[in-house]
Amino acid sequence: MRPNKTLVYLLLLAALSLVNLFPSRIATLQQADANTYNEQGLALMASEKFDEAVVAFSQAVKLKPDYAAAHCNLGDAYFELEEVKKAIEAYKQAIRYRPDFALAYNKLGTAYREQRDYKKAVEAYNQSLRLDPNASLTHYNLGLVYANRENVKAAAGEYNTLQKLDPNLAQDLYNVIYKPTTSVVTDGKVRLNVMALDSRGVPVSGLKSENFQVLEEGASQTVSLASTGPASVFYGIVIDTSGSLRSVLPLAIATSKQIVEKMVPADQAMLVRFISSDKIEVVQEFTPSKRRLNGGIDSLFVEGGQSAVLDAVYLAAQHTAGYKFPDRNARRVLWLLTDGDDRASYYKLEQLLALLRSVDVQVFVISFSPNADRSEQMNENQPKQAADLLRTLAAETGGAAFFPRSAAELGPTVNLIFDLIRAEYTIEYKPTKPVAAGIYRPVTVTFVPTPQRQQLGVVSRHGYLLTVK
Repeated sequence: MRPNKTLVYLLLLAALSLVNLFPSRIATLQQADANTYNEQGLALMASEKFDEAVVAFSQAVKLKPDYAAAHCNLGDAYFELEEVKKAIEAYKQAIRYRPDFALAYNKLGTAYREQRDYKKAVEAYNQSLRLDPNASLTHYNLGLVYANRENVKAAAGEYNTLQKLDPNLAQDLYNVIYKPTTSVVTDGKVRLNVMALDSRGVPVSGLKSENFQVLEEGASQTVSLASTGPASVFYGIVIDTSGSLRSVLPLAIATSKQIVEKMVPADQAMLVRFISSDKIEVVQEFTPSKRRLNGGIDSLFVEGGQSAVLDAVYLAAQHTAGYKFPDRNARRVLWLLTDGDDRASYYKLEQLLALLRSVDVQVFVISFSPNADRSEQMNENQPKQAADLLRTLAAETGGAAFFPRSAAELGPTVNLIFDLIRAEYTIEYKPTKPVAAGIYRPVTVTFVPTPQRQQLGVVSRHGYLLTVK
């Protein structure tokens, strides 16, 4: 029986239709799968699972090679893993498939900046701005490059642009360019952080402004309670990695990690290692990321050199006092982990004290002076000069210095310092006598007993200094 020609023709048309349909259907399915992997990658990024995010984004671009957004996200994951070269290649792929991808150019610029290839960074940022002239983050990043290269005029130009686009970013860039610091005295008001302690040294809560008396140069001041417990804290973790701490560096590292672990989401920290005056390094800039901070801590190592404790505290205090200027709702704290054995600092003690008396930064010290006779013991044979230095730095800022006798005391010491910081009171007053720049003003803060509450110990800074502008 011969086949029906009409039927054969119809079947052939149907077959051809299916062949034409399959490629678009397959492409649609691949797109759906690529989107799924991309979304998985974004969720993993939010959980800081960057290695897994790389796998997800890589699968997305494998299924859909021209998926520009996934290439860009892959670059972000590599950047977080500090694989900057791979991040650059991923951003370039995003731009290859989407030449008008302004955000990818911005991220490419940041990756080049990380490599200190400032010329390419500027080129990438400028291309981003040609595509999106109002991209505030790109203006900020470009301003950072100019500021890092000490091109103040160009950086100021980006600052002026940002003032209209994003005042908050403008302020952050201003801080980088001009390095202002948060002072103890602002708008004529003195601001003090105060710890109230019972006879056991336990912080006391629930106090009011009338529970504090402030004497400045012997004259009583009218006090107002600004806050109890900060919304956020900016921590500078300053670690001595000179040769004298070689035997106790593992303990200092473990202590630093405990500090990071106890941070709450609103907190940020930076990590500084120091040896001599020419070896003071910001290992990690201010960040809320515990992963980044712990990564920086894991990179610490001991080097030989003349310890510069004063220089390290000076630079770290200055940097911490300038971070997020002029936000006075946040508290600024330095954790200093050292044996206090300053050998060859550029700054003199008087210069450091002048800075600490003027900026709104507290210093909390944990001493790590090794014991040569017993490795498990600390601070038993610490030179008096070193111990006195550490106590002075803490006392001048209203902080405290601790000298644990063994590794077992380190954990409780960290917990106690956090308890003190989080239970602090912030009080303000307008001095009855006008404040003159460059003149040190001694201050005494005491507790006013009540029938319900007897005497408490009070810890606060001993005075302040308004710097000459």
